[in-house]
Amino acid sequence: VDLRKDYQTIRGLNAETLAVSNDQLTGGERAIDHLDLGFPALFDPEAVVIERFDVYGTLNDDYTTPSVFVIDKNSDIRWEYLGRHYNDRTTNHQIIAQL
Repeated sequence: VDLRKDYQTIRGLNAETLAVSNDQLTGGERAIDHLDLGFPALFDPEAVVIERFDVYGTLNDDYTTPSVFVIDKNSDIRWEYLGRHYNDRTTNHQIIAQL
């Protein structure tokens, strides 16, 4: 999912985008510099948040499952997309339609 091009549309819908990575901060900083995300990122090297959303190792591996959650102001999950394999991603259109 490349949310950079639709980030302003998402913000215009009174929503925020947050990338979550279980990389160490130093490695994550390099990734953000390389990817030029343009939106906030949370570094979760201990996988606390990732495990709370139950998206770590779900594909019988030691990786985070590609996933997107639309969470409202009350912290309720209104929509989620969980990839079926490491390269399975939703589209920006699907995400924006849920906002």
